[in-house]
Amino acid sequence: MMMTPTMTQRLLYLGLITLLLLPLAGCPGSRGSSGTGQRGSAGQSAGEQAAAKTNLGAALLMAGEYDKALPELLKARELTPKNADIENYLGQAYGGMKQYPLAIESYAQALKLDPKRTDVRNNLGVIYLAQKNYDQALAEFNTCLEDLVYQKKHLPLANIGLTYLEMGQYDQALPPLTRATEITPNYGKSYQIIGRVHLARGQTKEAVDYLTNASKLDPNDAETLLILGDAHTRLGDREEAAQAYSRASALAPNTPLALEAQKRARAVMGFD
Repeated sequence: MMMTPTMTQRLLYLGLITLLLLPLAGCPGSRGSSGTGQRGSAGQSAGEQAAAKTNLGAALLMAGEYDKALPELLKARELTPKNADIENYLGQAYGGMKQYPLAIESYAQALKLDPKRTDVRNNLGVIYLAQKNYDQALAEFNTCLEDLVYQKKHLPLANIGLTYLEMGQYDQALPPLTRATEITPNYGKSYQIIGRVHLARGQTKEAVDYLTNASKLDPNDAETLLILGDAHTRLGDREEAAQAYSRASALAPNTPLALEAQKRARAVMGFD
C-alpha cells in the first residue's frame, strides 16, 4: 500500500521530539534547588518537594505521558522558581504536547538561567524543526557544535541531517549524518535518518541496509521498523515487510503508529 507524502511525513514524525532530544538527566531537579524553605506536613522542605515533583515529571516524560508530567513540573517550578532543569523538562512536556510557543518560552528561560546548557539549545532546535522553521533550527544546532566541551555532538549533527532531509536537500543531509556515525557509532537514529535519505532518493537497497543497522542498534525503536517495512515493501519483500510492521506494532501497542503498522502489514500480505 502506497501512502501520500503528507501521511508518510506525519507518521515518520511520530516520536521526533523524544527521540532526538538529549536524554533526560539522571538527577532531575538537582541544579537551582536550594533544598531549604518552609517544611510541609510530611516534613519536606520546598526544595525536597520540588525535587520529588521533578523526578516524577521526568519519569512521566520518559514514558511519553506529557500531559501527566506537565502539572508535576509546573508545581516543581512553583516551589523552586528559576531552575534551569525544570524549565528544560517543561519545554519537553510542552513540545510533546505540541504546544510549541510554550516550549520555546521554557527553553528560552532555561538558557537565560544557564546559558551554557547546550543540551537545552539542541532541544530548542528540535522545536523549531517541528514548526518547520528550518533556518532557526539549523542556527541552534550549529551553535551546539561550537561548544567545545559538549559531549553529545552526534545529537545536533543528526538533527542537522534530519532538517536537510525535511527540506529535501539530500546532498547536504548526508555529511553531518555521516559525521554523527563516526563520533557515536552506536547511535541508531543517525543510521535511520541516512536510511530515510536513501529511501527519499529511491535508493531502496541502501535504505534497507542502513535501516536494518539502525534497528539492530536500537531494537526498541518502532519508528525505524515501520520505515524498514516500507523499504522492504518497495523491494517487493513481502514477508520481511510484514515482519518489520508486526515488530513495530508490538513495540508501540495502542498507538497510531501501531495501528498504521498493522494496516500496512495486512496490505502487504494481501489481506486488505
